[in-house]
Amino acid sequence: MEIRHARTTDAPAVTALLTELGYPDNDVEDVRGRLERWARHPEGAAFVAEAGGEVVGVVAVVAIPLLERPGSGGRIVALVVDETKRGTGIGRELVAAAEAEALRWGCDTMEVTSSRHRTAAHAFYRARGYEDRCEHSARFIRRLAPGS
Repeated sequence: MEIRHARTTDAPAVTALLTELGYPDNDVEDVRGRLERWARHPEGAAFVAEAGGEVVGVVAVVAIPLLERPGSGGRIVALVVDETKRGTGIGRELVAAAEAEALRWGCDTMEVTSSRHRTAAHAFYRARGYEDRCEHSARFIRRLAPGS
């Protein structure tokens, strides 16, 4: 297995993975455009796991500059592994790549959000040393554009 930066040619596989993650309303061209944008982001990256010439997982990570203290925090904005390959270490390798990139950008923390119904994902993150900190803060979201 190889972990590498995502390429626009990975769009069909990444689109299928996003469907597995619960986002079926993506089309390949939209995902291709997003992969192009991630490739240009100075403190953002998308990585794929490739096994046997097939993309079997993806992670996207970004650095967020902090105002309340020095430095930046890393954030995993998406992580999914092909459901037939889960439990084989691919997710662990993708998270390790995201964390290494965040460290390279000077991040001293990493965060990830995960829907409450994804209990297997929660166990995965806890096994990597992540803590559920929801009791310390709330997450508020407001849509700025209709249909987004």
